[in-house]
Order: sequence, then structure tokens, then C-alpha cells
Amino acid sequence: MYYSFMKENNGLAWMSLVIITLLISSCRHEPVLMEGTPTVCFEDQVLPLIRSNCAISGCHDAGSDEGPTLTNYENISEYVVPGKPNKSELFKVITATSLLVEFMPPSPREPLTISQINLINIWILQGALNNSCLLIPCDTAEVNYSAEIFPIIDTYCKGCHSGNDPSGGIHLENHEQIAAVALNGKLFGSVSFAGGYVPMPYQGDMLPECYVAMIKKWVDAGAPNN
Repeated sequence: MYYSFMKENNGLAWMSLVIITLLISSCRHEPVLMEGTPTVCFEDQVLPLIRSNCAISGCHDAGSDEGPTLTNYENISEYVVPGKPNKSELFKVITATSLLVEFMPPSPREPLTISQINLINIWILQGALNNSCLLIPCDTAEVNYSAEIFPIIDTYCKGCHSGNDPSGGIHLENHEQIAAVALNGKLFGSVSFAGGYVPMPYQGDMLPECYVAMIKKWVDAGAPNN
């Protein structure tokens, strides 16, 4: 799985994959996936990424007048050509360098990172499937911020809660910020869809049950930076 691949391979090797794939993508012909490239899952990686960076309130959410709605596979797949990132409107706008193509997300929102762009690139190359997988092994016996909590927040929450204009004025970019929201009760209240809290992820389904349990255990332990 993707997360296991990240843990078992050093950062330099992964970044090399990112750079090589993007360099190939910039060529006229569509790139060919390197052997051993991990499977990218729509439900657990691509959809949260698009929802938190594109389908936010006032942009491409269900009630927006700003263009296409990008909240589910059916809508998103209309802007993707399976196997061909360079012919996919979704990929074109997040990598736009020409004034003829509107860059997304628009300023002042932060652009997608190289690794996020590469994730979408690989997903399209792999056929843009409507697939799912559990990114983080479901083990609540021992929960660590670096191994479990931050990857969950980074995947499902950070897109909306980062940059110069984070949703709700809440930043979730580092341990200090995440711990503050955890210790005031808002993090678990939102991800567990508890009454009195805004359900998160925004306009999305509740996180997998084990992820919610992991967050609760970490919060109950005092939200350590472990």
C-alpha cells in the first residue's frame, strides 16, 4: 500500500520518483510508470486531496457557481482521461504554466505540492480508477503523531486548513497547531461527527472508523509529539 511504501523507502528514492515522473509528464508523449510504483487509491488519497484543495466552500463544492462540482468520482472523472494526464483537464489546471490555462487552486490559495501533483499524475496513469485502500494500518494499540496522526491530517484536512486563508481560521500544518485543536476538543468532535461540531472532512464521509479511534486515543493521551 502507498503508506507502507513511504515507510519502507527513504525520502530520496521517493522524491526521485516524483521528479522523474513529472519530468516525463512535461514531454509531449504520455509518461510510462516506473516498475514498483505503488497503487494510488481514489477514495483514500485523490478524493480527499481534491475536496480539501478544490471543493472548498465557494469554489468547486456542491453549492458553488464557480464551475464544475468536484466532490465525487462521477464529477471528477469527467475531467480526466484515464491513462493520459497530459490530456486531462484536471491535471492541466494544477500544472498550468500558460496564461491560456487558469491555474488551480487560484491565488491566494497555496498551489498543490509536487508530491500531491504526482499523486494525481500516477492515479491517472493507473487508469483513474474508483478504488479504495486503507493507507495507514489499522492498529490502535500504539498511536504516534508522526506515523499515524499527521498522515491522516495531511491527507484529509491540511488542504483546507493551511496557507494564508485557512478554512475557519484554523491551521493544521504542524504539531503545535494540530495539538491545539485536538486539546480543545474540536478535532475529535469534528471527525466523529459529534453534535455541536462542524463535521469534517468538509462535505465528505466520516473517516474510516479506525482513523477516528486513532485520533481519539492520541487526543486522550494529551496529543503528544511522538
